[in-house]
Amino acid sequence: MKNIFQQGRGKVVPTLFLMVLSIGLMVTDHRTAHLDVIRSAAAAMISPLQFLVSLPPQGGAWVGEWFRTHNRLVAENEGLRESNRMLNARLQKMEVLLEENTRLRNLLGSARKVADQVSVAELLSVDQNPYRQLIELNKGTLDGIVDGQAVIDEHGIMGQVIQSTPNTATVMLVSDPEHAIAVQFIKNGIRSIAFGNGSTDQLELRYLPVTADVMPGDELVTSGLGGRFPPDYPVATVTSVTLDPTDGFVSAIARPKASLDSSRQVLVIRPREITGRSE
Repeated sequence: MKNIFQQGRGKVVPTLFLMVLSIGLMVTDHRTAHLDVIRSAAAAMISPLQFLVSLPPQGGAWVGEWFRTHNRLVAENEGLRESNRMLNARLQKMEVLLEENTRLRNLLGSARKVADQVSVAELLSVDQNPYRQLIELNKGTLDGIVDGQAVIDEHGIMGQVIQSTPNTATVMLVSDPEHAIAVQFIKNGIRSIAFGNGSTDQLELRYLPVTADVMPGDELVTSGLGGRFPPDYPVATVTSVTLDPTDGFVSAIARPKASLDSSRQVLVIRPREITGRSE
């Protein structure tokens, strides 16, 4: 028991000393500024430790903020990509509508130039191969379209109606292998027949006389012979001329004026005499 009391008294003395020292330091610090230097030095010594202690939470907060910023940027980037795709689609549609508007203006301009009555029609389907060159229109007999009427676009003759129903009409293009059209050279008035050969960019002129003054660049129009096509409509432009010394004839290749493989709107010519009979 004696040893226990002695050990207790040994701990009380240092504790009292530290308490008195602490009170004295607090009073001194409160009344004077002598401890500011010590406080500054202690703060300087402790600041690295404080930085190390605060580093893990700050690092965690920084990593979390980085991930949140990254996810937000990814979402914003995806939204911008989607908006860009939508704007590009709308821009392409606007370009298509602008081109279609231009074609319609040209087509209506051609309609004003012709003397015959016309009906504007659109393509429903296309059947083009080396053996058949046909298109189907969205107008028929209910719109005054009958077999035999000529079809043009804003550039020239496209073909002729070969079959009509109440709501549709089938047109054989001038490039069809079974199609032939009576033409005339603007330069010298020579008449000939332009045959289709299954290619939308070629018409053949056969058995021209050797004396015929035919050259690349010559323009061909409908002659009106046979009554199948009204006269003076553009048909084609000569691109090449070949002389056959054996038979003594000249043959030529001409490019159709009409856009046979790209036109979407066409004009069906309704001559007054045909319109009068149909009515």
